[in-house]
Amino acid sequence: MTTITSLWHTLFRLEKQLLAPFDPKQHYPRLISDYTASCCRVASQLQQDDNLLLQEWCLRQGLFNLARAAMFHKTQLSVYQCCLDQLYRPMLALNQLYTAQRNGQKQQLALQASLNQIFYCQE
Repeated sequence: MTTITSLWHTLFRLEKQLLAPFDPKQHYPRLISDYTASCCRVASQLQQDDNLLLQEWCLRQGLFNLARAAMFHKTQLSVYQCCLDQLYRPMLALNQLYTAQRNGQKQQLALQASLNQIFYCQE
């Protein structure tokens, strides 16, 4: 239980840093990589615990936070690009999760539509 608690704590700490206003002292490539890795570690642990609903939530939260961070830091091109470059990690995990479900294709399409709203409505 301590392990999953520390994983959640790390994820939320990194999430707070990711969505904070731009800080020139922050090393964003490392922060973004650590955030996506932490998100995937929590999701993996949830999968082992057979908690698929929370696993999906965690991956979706990670994916949408990366997309939001990309748009939030759009004027900082290196941060923007790092966020976009890391979107594949939670997206692949979600696609794998949805492939195993009966209505997974509908969920994948809904996920794409939600991402489109973030990227195209905030331009």
